[in-house]
Amino acid sequence: MRPSNSKNYSIIILWLVVYPAVALSFIFLANENTLAELLSVPSFYSDLVFALIITFSVGLYLQWLNRRLDMQLPWHEQFKARFLRQFLFGVILPLAVSMILEITYLFFVKIPLSSSSILNLELPLAFIFLILLNLIYIVQHLFYHKKTEVISIPPKETAPLQYLTIQKGFVEERLSLENCAWIKSANKILWVRTFDGEQYRLQGTLEEWEEKLKSANFYRLNRQYLVAFKAIQSVEQTETRKLKINFVFPTSEVYVSKLNAANFRQWWKQERPS
Repeated sequence: MRPSNSKNYSIIILWLVVYPAVALSFIFLANENTLAELLSVPSFYSDLVFALIITFSVGLYLQWLNRRLDMQLPWHEQFKARFLRQFLFGVILPLAVSMILEITYLFFVKIPLSSSSILNLELPLAFIFLILLNLIYIVQHLFYHKKTEVISIPPKETAPLQYLTIQKGFVEERLSLENCAWIKSANKILWVRTFDGEQYRLQGTLEEWEEKLKSANFYRLNRQYLVAFKAIQSVEQTETRKLKINFVFPTSEVYVSKLNAANFRQWWKQERPS
């Protein structure tokens, strides 16, 4: 779903306030000198630049990581596996990399490790900040990405399926089948992609929906995709005799196997009412 204005504001606050505050805390908490005294020390400026680079790099990494995990391991469906991945890759990995980089930095500025506060201050402080930053991303995701489930309306024997009922909290909305571009299976989870660019989770299996949508101009391209006819822009023959499917909107490359190519072409060339 598209982020709301409130979410945009929270992201701005995260990058303009939270991350700079985290970087500065590593500088000032590790020093007993006043700001005026620190400004007169040349190494203060290199320490500040280093802290800002590490903090914002970790922020970019966490943003990428959470987007990837949200697609692969949704919190509502695979909590235990997601929690483990989140802790390992969202806390332990960036903590280890940050500490290695700081040790390298201390070596270049010729500060002995024994006289630094990396073990007593930076390490536990970085661990706490990483826990808090991951919690911010988790709470933000759960608040702004409430899971939507699509409940199909069984069609009457004499009428084809025309709508899907989408449950959003306590509100039910109808999604027209005409607005459904494809149904995709990813990591044993089904998703409905609309021509408006929205995506909703769908119950059932791809085989069940293939049977339900036989009369609705949908075609099973491969093990992942069940696609509407009007979502396909063109078809290309490849050197391996597979067919490359080009959609009306940008997406990853999708192919029809050479064994299924003839059957697809027959379906693709059928005359349909405009």
